[in-house]
Amino acid sequence: MFEDFSVYDDCEPVGVELPKTSVSEAVLSSIGLGKESSTKEIMYELTRKGLRDKGITKNDNKKEYFDRAKQELETFEELGFTDYILLNWDVLNFCHENSIPTGAGRGSAAGSLVLYLLGVTNIDPIPHNLFFERFVSKSRAKKVYDKRNKEFLVGSLLPDVDSDISYEQRQKVIQYIEEKHEGRTAKILTFNTFSSKLCIREATKYFDGAKEEQANAVSDMIPKLHGKVSSLENAREENEKFDNWAKNHNRTFINAKKIENLIKNTGVHPSGIAICSQSIGDVVPLQKTKDGDLITGYNMHDVADLMVKFDILGLRTLTIAHRTCDKIGINIDEIDPNDDFIYEKLQDYNHPEGLFQISANTNFRVCQDVKPDNLNELSDVVALARPGALQFVDEYIRQKQAPKSSELHKELDEILSWSKNVILYQEQLMQIANKVFGLTLEEAETLRRIVGKKKADEMPKWRDRIYQAAEDLGLDSQISEFYWGALQASADYSFNKSHSFAYAELAAKTVYLKYKYPREFFLSVLESSEFDPDPLSVIASVHQELDHFGIKLLPPNLFKSEMNFSIEGDNVRYGLNSIKGISSKSIESLINFKGSDGFSSKYDVFSAAKSCGINISVLVALIQAGAMGEATDKRSRLVLEAQAFNILTDREKRNFILFKDRFGDDILHAISKVIEVKAIADDGRPIIKESRFETFKKKFKSYKEIFDKNKPYRKFSNWWYENSLLGYSYSFDLKDCFEDEFGSMVCLKDLDEISENSKFKTVCQVKDFFTRISQNGNKYMLIEGSDNTASASFLMMDNSRSETLSDFLDQYKVSKDCVLILNASKGRGSNFIDSARVVDTKIMMKLMDLKKK
Repeated sequence: MFEDFSVYDDCEPVGVELPKTSVSEAVLSSIGLGKESSTKEIMYELTRKGLRDKGITKNDNKKEYFDRAKQELETFEELGFTDYILLNWDVLNFCHENSIPTGAGRGSAAGSLVLYLLGVTNIDPIPHNLFFERFVSKSRAKKVYDKRNKEFLVGSLLPDVDSDISYEQRQKVIQYIEEKHEGRTAKILTFNTFSSKLCIREATKYFDGAKEEQANAVSDMIPKLHGKVSSLENAREENEKFDNWAKNHNRTFINAKKIENLIKNTGVHPSGIAICSQSIGDVVPLQKTKDGDLITGYNMHDVADLMVKFDILGLRTLTIAHRTCDKIGINIDEIDPNDDFIYEKLQDYNHPEGLFQISANTNFRVCQDVKPDNLNELSDVVALARPGALQFVDEYIRQKQAPKSSELHKELDEILSWSKNVILYQEQLMQIANKVFGLTLEEAETLRRIVGKKKADEMPKWRDRIYQAAEDLGLDSQISEFYWGALQASADYSFNKSHSFAYAELAAKTVYLKYKYPREFFLSVLESSEFDPDPLSVIASVHQELDHFGIKLLPPNLFKSEMNFSIEGDNVRYGLNSIKGISSKSIESLINFKGSDGFSSKYDVFSAAKSCGINISVLVALIQAGAMGEATDKRSRLVLEAQAFNILTDREKRNFILFKDRFGDDILHAISKVIEVKAIADDGRPIIKESRFETFKKKFKSYKEIFDKNKPYRKFSNWWYENSLLGYSYSFDLKDCFEDEFGSMVCLKDLDEISENSKFKTVCQVKDFFTRISQNGNKYMLIEGSDNTASASFLMMDNSRSETLSDFLDQYKVSKDCVLILNASKGRGSNFIDSARVVDTKIMMKLMDLKKK
C-alpha cells in the first residue's frame, strides 16, 4: 500500500491507498473499451450497460434514473471511491460468472443505484425510497495527505459494501480474492473482551466466595439498554439495587472494573478480509491460524485505517433458496416478493424452520403478531425484531389495525405512514429533514449521524437550525419539537431501511418456496444442515414441521437411502452420511458396502463390512439407526452380535462362516455351541481354545454390560439411539416409552390445544436449563425441553406450588439430555411446573459411557 518510507524523516502512513483491480479484456470489449481505459471510464460504461440490460433506457421515468446515476458516479469520482466500487464489482461479477448465488444487498449499499446497475446489489432503490446519501456522505468522506503531499483516504470513513454469498461456495470467492490480490490479503483479527456481566460475576465468586447462583444474581442486575449491556459504571447509575450492592462490595466492584473490557482472547472475523495496495506484510503484522490462514495482527477497526476491508458473509439461506430453485427449475429472480400468496401464509404463521430473518424466536413472535400483509410490512418486521425496537411492536399493531395520523404536517404524516406512525428507519429521519425542514439529503444524513452518535458539542447547533427552519417555513413549533425528540429517542433503535428491505425480500422468497414447494424446500434445508454447527438440531426442527405439510422423513435404509437426503415419492429419505458416527472418511467404504445386492445372513453383513473397510463403530451406528432394516426389538441384539464377531480373529471368523449351516447365524449362540462341542476348524485345530475363549469373554464383557443395562428400556433405548444418531425418532414418540409406567401424557406439539390454567402431564428431554434468583429474591429454573414432536419452555419456581424448586433440586440432578416427567399448568405464555421427576434411564451407547457411571 505504501512505498518505502524509510527515506523520509518523520513520515508516517496516514490513511488508505485503494488497490487497483484489473478488468478482463472480454469485459472491456463488451463495453467498448480497451485496456488503457481509466477506472472512471470503466465504471461509467458498466453503469450504462446496466441501464440497458435492465430495460431502464425504455422506461418512462428514465430521466430520474439517468440523473441519479450521474449524481452517484460524480460523487464516487469526487471522493476517490471509484476504485473501491470497482473492487466490489469485480468480486460480485466473479460470483455471477461462476453461478455463485449472492444476496440482494446488505447494509446501506442497497441505497445505491449504481451498485444495482453494476449487479453488486439486486434492489432498485428508486421505487423503494432508498437514499444514496445514507450509503455515501460527502461530509463524512475525507482525504488526508502525508508530508510529501501524497493523497490517502480516511479508511474508517469509507462506505461499506458488505456482500452475502452462498455459504457452501464462499471459499471459492475468498480463493479468487486471494489469487487476484496475491500477497496483499489476509483475514482479520478480532478481540473478545471481558464484558461487565462476566467481570462482576467472576469477581463476586473470587473475592466474595459467592456460589454460582449468587454470582448470577449480581450479574443479572447489570441492565441492558436496546440490547447493549451497560458498563459497570453506568449500571450503578441505572440500577439503584446494583449501586447499593457495589457500595457494600467496594473491593469486588473495583477489581471487576480493572478487568472490564480487557482482551479475553482473540479470534478470526467470520466474514472480514483485508485487501492492501501492496504487500500486506509491509503494512501490518501478520500471524497464522492453526489452519494455516494468514490473519492481520490488528483488529477490524485498526485495519480499516490502513487498507480496504471486505465483508464476505456465507449465508446458508442463500444456499437453501437457490438449491430449491434448481430442483424445481426456476430462477429466484422470477419470484415476486409482493405475491399475495406469501402474505396469506404469514397470516397464520407457525412453521419458521428454514425461513430467512423470521425464524429466530424473537423475529418469529414479532412476525406472528404483526401478520405482515406486504413486503413493506415484512421489512418493518425485520426492523421491529431488534432489542431497541421491540418496545414499539404493540403500538405498530394498534396503528395497523386503526391508523391514526399525527395531523401535524401532510408530508410528515406521509413519511410516518411508511411504518404505521412508528419511526423505524434512519431514512425516515432523513426524509423528514429534507421534505419538512428543507435540508438537503446530505445535510439530513449529517444531522442523523451527529444525533445518533450523541455528539454533544455539535447537537445544539443543529437543534437551532431545525427550529429556525421551522420558523422560517411557518411550521408549528410542535413539528420541530416532535422531530427533535424523535431524532434523539430513535438514535438507539432506528434501522437502515436499505438493509431491512433487502433482507425482507429474501425472507419473502423463502416463504414462497417453502409453501409452494415444501418437499424441495425441506430437502434443501436438510441437505444444508451439514453446514450448521448442530446439524441434528436442524433435522429435528424439520421433522417437527413435516407433518403439517403432509411429508414424512423416512428413516435411513442401506439399500434405499442415498448418501445425502433425497426425495422418495411424496416424502424425503434420510441420507446415510447424516447419521452421527458416519465420518467423511467412511463414505467411500459405505458406498462399496451399499453397492452389495443383498445379504443372505448376518455373517455376510459383517464380512462385507470388514472387506469394505467399515469399522465397527460405523456398522453399529447403521444398526442402531435402523439402516439395516432390522426390527426395533432386535437391533440391540444385532449390535451385540456385530461386536462379538468383531472380537473374533480372521481365522475364527472364517470358520464360523464355513460352519454356519451347522451352528446357525445367531453368532452368540454359535460361539456357545462351538465351545460346548469343542468344534474343530478347517486346519484341524479347535475353532476357539479354552484359553482363547477367556480372552474373548474379557473383551466381550463390557459390550454385554451395555446390552444388559439397556435391555429393560427397549422402547426408550430405540428412541434414544434414533434421536442421538439421526436427530429424531421414527419408531416411537417419547411419551410412548413411559405411558405404561407413568400413565397418559400429552405430546409437546399438543400443548397449544390446552386451555389456559389447565393441568397436564408430559415428558421431555432437557435441551437447556438454567437456575437464577429473581429480583424479588426467589429462585427459579427455566427448562427448554423437546420430545421430538415439538419444543417448549417450562418454569419452576420456589413458591407455594405443590413442590418447590429447592425440594426438586435436593432430590434430583438435572443435566442436559436427561428426561423429565412433568406435571404442569398452562399459563399465559409459559408452562408452570407443579411437580417433576428425573427418569433414571441413562442409555449406554459406547464403552466410554461405562466409565462415566
